[in-house]
Amino acid sequence: MNQSFYTRHLYQIFILIVTIFVSCSDQTEEVEVEVDWTNLDLKQNFQDGSIKSNGIDRQKLSSGLDKITQLLDIYSIGIVYKGKLITENYFFGDNESLYNVYSVTKSILSAMYGHMIDKKILKDESIQIGEILSIEGSKKQSIRIDHLLMMTSGISDDMQYMNQQDAVSYILNQDLIFDPGTWWAYTSAGTHILSAIITGLTNESAQDYAEKFLFPELGITNYYWQKDENGINNGGYGLRLRLRDMLKFGHLFLQNGRTANGQILSSNWVNKSTTKLVDFREDFGYGYLWWVYVSNNQPIYYAVGYGGQYIIIDESKALVIAVTSSARSSAQYRDQLLDVIFGTVISSFSKVN
Repeated sequence: MNQSFYTRHLYQIFILIVTIFVSCSDQTEEVEVEVDWTNLDLKQNFQDGSIKSNGIDRQKLSSGLDKITQLLDIYSIGIVYKGKLITENYFFGDNESLYNVYSVTKSILSAMYGHMIDKKILKDESIQIGEILSIEGSKKQSIRIDHLLMMTSGISDDMQYMNQQDAVSYILNQDLIFDPGTWWAYTSAGTHILSAIITGLTNESAQDYAEKFLFPELGITNYYWQKDENGINNGGYGLRLRLRDMLKFGHLFLQNGRTANGQILSSNWVNKSTTKLVDFREDFGYGYLWWVYVSNNQPIYYAVGYGGQYIIIDESKALVIAVTSSARSSAQYRDQLLDVIFGTVISSFSKVN
């Protein structure tokens, strides 16, 4: 055997070793880099995550998402887990589409009240609305802001208010259906009064106020907010948002009102507004324009809009879910959707330490 044979043989062995090394390197899973989900800069987009991330039952989550995709009225769904975007699916529209979130608007309005109290624009939520608005009738004057936030004001749910020349006067001229603070009844008209109070206190619309303190901190620039004939933003159901911006708003609450750029809402307001203040049953109730469900002694709170619009927050799992749906969806669709979300999707994620 000559030297060229040995040289050739050694070269082949070298190539084989390199090939095996590269092959093994390709098969090595990437180390998952975690983010500080308690302090994200919400002006920025979420980092992409993976359904394969630690703490996720991949098979169970895939099964749940498959069931959701089969629902005819689903428009979009996004999930953020431990600060990363795990999934973002669009079945109608895309990531720039503005979805009518209907009564999810109410939960965003609630955040504005927390900010006004934090900034001493409003002393607290026990203030009677007769101190701010011109109202006839002692009972209506005695309605407190927290009555409106909890839906215990007695204002009827007259949905014709946005068709009136003066929506606020139209609402306040209606008879109360019960004395303030004595009962609970859902009312979009009542939350429109909350929008009018923001204007009365700040001399600017709810939209203008949100554009100063809230929307810029969440990177929200593309949206629409309906107004009545007098320029009062519809407090009951008038917002259109991108799915990603719904997720960001939910994540602000998951972060206890704080972002990497500072405290936007006090943690006290975040906790109080998402606490079950009105009890419907042991595991279900209402806060300050947030719905609250208690599962295994752990509250899950969520904003709900007509037709199947949701922002759902489970703090124990560092989980935010946003969903948009057709406004023409059926009650059966919404029941099926929530069954899958609460029964399969949420349970696919492990609690954080």
